[in-house]
Amino acid sequence: MDRTKFYVKTTTEDDIEELDYLYNSLSNFKMTYDPIYYRVEESDLTRPDVISYRVYDTVRYWWLICYVNGIDDAFHDLFLGQLLQIPNLIDVYTFYKQYKER
Repeated sequence: MDRTKFYVKTTTEDDIEELDYLYNSLSNFKMTYDPIYYRVEESDLTRPDVISYRVYDTVRYWWLICYVNGIDDAFHDLFLGQLLQIPNLIDVYTFYKQYKER
């Protein structure tokens, strides 16, 4: 799942297409199913992609794990022993179908 699908595309005065980072539908993500929890290990530090792989068997959702847990900078906001909420895949797929920009 490409996180850029949740941003609105705009066109500049020079006819260059770009993403509007001020408007997105990510804030609409809700967890209706119980999340699982994951405790950050030393090998996970600065690597949210590794966490995504361990819990989902794919690196594709690292950005969603960061978003849900308020991690803006994986180099500074992830710490050893931190307990992360991991969204249920049903919530992820439902959100994708409902809010991806076209």
